[in-house]
Amino acid sequence: MISVTPIRYPKAILNKVVGLSDVLNFLEQTSGDHQKRMITEIWSWSDNAWEEEHDFIQWLFPLNEKSMAVPNAPVIREPEITWIQESEKAQGSLQKSTDRYKEFLAREKYWKLSYNHNHLRITRVIKSLRLLRSDDEANRFKHWIAGELGDHIDKISEKTKQFWRLA
Repeated sequence: MISVTPIRYPKAILNKVVGLSDVLNFLEQTSGDHQKRMITEIWSWSDNAWEEEHDFIQWLFPLNEKSMAVPNAPVIREPEITWIQESEKAQGSLQKSTDRYKEFLAREKYWKLSYNHNHLRITRVIKSLRLLRSDDEANRFKHWIAGELGDHIDKISEKTKQFWRLA
């Protein structure tokens, strides 16, 4: 059997490729998002800003698939996925973003309805945590969501719950 080892390009070289490490740099707190907002600034936003803004969650929780809600959102790919997985700073940012989003959801009750745009965000967070952190982190977040919903889980559409199960 032939063993194939992926090519590991140095980050310095790939920084020259436009866009390849934009998300990593954002998560490592060395540059801003597409609007030049630093991750630390986003974490400090009010809950109202977290509810009203729609183009930041894709930076906090990046995916390797196109966003249906924000067409110009970044899409990560190798080797950036591996860099994020291996970066202590990026991992810390993903954890802090998860904690901040949970704080937001714990205080806001609007998402506990049959449909709310935060349901799509929750799916994204689960997928991103699974891709970039671990199955355990993704499942922990999913279980936290179920616990936070409590009896309200019956109000969430079956379609949404299916998306969460498959994420």
